[in-house]
Amino acid sequence: MPIEPPEFKALMSRFASGVTAITVLDEGGDDHAMTASAFCSVSADPPLVLVCVSKKAVTHDKLLKRGAFAINLLDAEQESVSNRFAGWWEPGRSKWADLALSRGPHSGAAWIEGALAQLDCSLHAAHDGGDHTIFIGRVEAGRLSEVERDALRPLLYFSGRYRQLS
Repeated sequence: MPIEPPEFKALMSRFASGVTAITVLDEGGDDHAMTASAFCSVSADPPLVLVCVSKKAVTHDKLLKRGAFAINLLDAEQESVSNRFAGWWEPGRSKWADLALSRGPHSGAAWIEGALAQLDCSLHAAHDGGDHTIFIGRVEAGRLSEVERDALRPLLYFSGRYRQLS
């Protein structure tokens, strides 16, 4: 018999992960985003990444419909970006108004300035993953932060809290 969801979540919280903001530009030209830590590379040739998205998330159906999205790898100074797209934001206040953005050249999705890197993806495949969908994106374009490599500081999530490298 498999373990219960709360125990599974507790076990998985012991795995440190980077934090990303997944963005999509919907068919009406509106930006949408969500925070995700279930992200990783899949293949270098072709360049593929995956992100797991809850089927209940508003962004889920927008990703399926649009077929293109961006992934922003968040810097340690971007906790507020993570929080706003994870649902911890003041109701009625724009999640986008104070963010500096550019656009992925393929998807048109928001590239959030200050991120460590941005990836612009086309939807390569979508697979059932229980209560999530595993979205595999083909990386069509990307951009690295101009911060020197030794000065890069990723936003990490571990054991239910944000962490930073020391």
